Amino acid sequence: MPSNAPPLDQLELAITAYGRRVAFSQLGDREGTPIIYAHGFPSSRREAWLVHTAACAVGARIISIDRPGYGDSDEAPDRNISDWPGDVLLIADQLGLERFALLGVSGGGPYVLACAWRLAQSLAQPESQDRKGRITSCALVCPLGPIYRDEQLEQMHWAARMNLRIGQQAQWLGDLVFGGPTTMLLEHWPSLVENTRSLAAPAADRAVLADPETAAILNRTIADAMRNGAPGARRDLHLYTHDWGIPFQQIDLPIRIWHGQADGTVPIEHARWYAKQLPNASLTELPGEGHYSVPFRHSRQILSELIKAAA
Repeated sequence: MPSNAPPLDQLELAITAYGRRVAFSQLGDREGTPIIYAHGFPSSRREAWLVHTAACAVGARIISIDRPGYGDSDEAPDRNISDWPGDVLLIADQLGLERFALLGVSGGGPYVLACAWRLAQSLAQPESQDRKGRITSCALVCPLGPIYRDEQLEQMHWAARMNLRIGQQAQWLGDLVFGGPTTMLLEHWPSLVENTRSLAAPAADRAVLADPETAAILNRTIADAMRNGAPGARRDLHLYTHDWGIPFQQIDLPIRIWHGQADGTVPIEHARWYAKQLPNASLTELPGEGHYSVPFRHSRQILSELIKAAA
């Protein structure tokens, strides 16, 4: 098992026209193919530390962004999932990236799909340079499905389903339950989440989570997410459980989906649903793999294929 010791984290900031700070870090090969990374829930840009070693090996430049209210990014109380492409373009422009790939992991999946919808123009007219779009390739890893639909929500583990049901209520209720003491406790003792990660974890996940370096990375992302009362995570809880407003069948960008068949956090049925709804999606099901083992064990292949598709 390769070392996942985190690299030196260098905070970078982009500032919106309204003065909101968007934090990001660059990992992997700084001269490599640019891949914008969307972290899970609740997490932070430091989640991409998990793929740093693989990114260096295959020549991937990972640009990992804190969503609003996570880590070092300012909150945006009224944001929607479909607003995130604006932050992506802000950073891409600041870095001078004409084109870039997208990688969404778990709860980052919906945000990458928002980009695929809003930023990638139709590929049906390749002769038109204006319709080329800026996204070179796109991958979803163990993506969270549209849990505002009862079908997908009911497929979740009972403990996750119970918490997500709170998100379906008025946002003030979620803020009450997951605010104040709860976020303060998790910010200072993120290791409390470790037992929760293993609730429905298959053997592949338990093996990965037993690695101290991996556990340390995941615990750090929890602390980042809970900082300052967890405004980003509380907003995501509300957004995930309400209609995303994304027309899945209009996303014609080729999308590669990777999902473990034994995933107990986000069930494989979510990926299968996407594979049926997205017109140009291909799904790779990994037998025996779980939610954490896929990005850890298969990151070289995932990143290599993103790079190949971007060429």
